[in-house]
Amino acid sequence: MKRIIIGIVVLALVGAGIWYVFSGGEGGKSNSFGQGAEATVTAIGDVQQNPDKYLGRVVTVEGELSKECPSSGCWWYVKDRTGEIRADSFGGGFALPLNQEGKHIRTTGKVVKTESGELQIASSGAELH
Repeated sequence: MKRIIIGIVVLALVGAGIWYVFSGGEGGKSNSFGQGAEATVTAIGDVQQNPDKYLGRVVTVEGELSKECPSSGCWWYVKDRTGEIRADSFGGGFALPLNQEGKHIRTTGKVVKTESGELQIASSGAELH
């Protein structure tokens, strides 16, 4: 009888661990990566229309994750009602899980210019909802 109770307890603990891992550790509410994202949100259109104001500054944008790196989750595009911008987590030391297109994302990072002159967010953190 003691072995049966121990077996049930072990199975319950394993089940709880699996649920915790696949729910993102917060019951499925959000998944944070890197340093997380800040609360104050800047419209993507504001960043794009005022590059001199935002270049080199840390901003947080949020919207739909519209495109993503197909192999490692190291870059993605965020689209809100005012525009779309690319974010890259290479310098942030994290990657998003794959197949997240269509989800809501909030990402924080420094606004930088790519070699092609395009504005981009060097992401230090992100949250998927």
